[in-house]
Amino acid sequence: MNSFAFVFPGSEVLAEAFNPPFLLESPLREGTVTGYASNLGSKVTSVEMGGRCVNEGLWAQRIGDGLKNALGEAGVLFSLASYKKESILVGPSCVLRPSRGGVFVPEIDESSVGTMVKNGTLLGRLVDPATMYTHEEFVAPFPDMALLLLRPRLAVVEGGAMTYVVAPLR
Repeated sequence: MNSFAFVFPGSEVLAEAFNPPFLLESPLREGTVTGYASNLGSKVTSVEMGGRCVNEGLWAQRIGDGLKNALGEAGVLFSLASYKKESILVGPSCVLRPSRGGVFVPEIDESSVGTMVKNGTLLGRLVDPATMYTHEEFVAPFPDMALLLLRPRLAVVEGGAMTYVVAPLR
């Protein structure tokens, strides 16, 4: 589950139009669709919100509304729905990954994605599938940390799997 939009130089208004919980500044990279489109003079953003959870309909509605807002900001639509600019700028992001494979046990659920989490909060654990011994704990590493992405369910994961994406406030 994700809850952010990438802010690229010169395209801040498009990312803000989606009104995601968090905005993450990112450089434009050669060889990407956003980099290519930007080189052609287009304003670009990339949005990551939602992802296989009980709140999928809510996230889909939010992305649809954001798309209408962004098209209005770009001058493609005649009317622009009003929206509150409530997104919080965070970054740089940090990916929390298990050092080995095992069973991932979340301690927080999908209602936590897109929220701020206090330093030291237990996010989840990696346990041995045979003994249920906890090999690793995932703990919030920053004060007032943004929770950008999480795995909301019990899952078998390999070592190095993306488990959480977090970021400090700017």
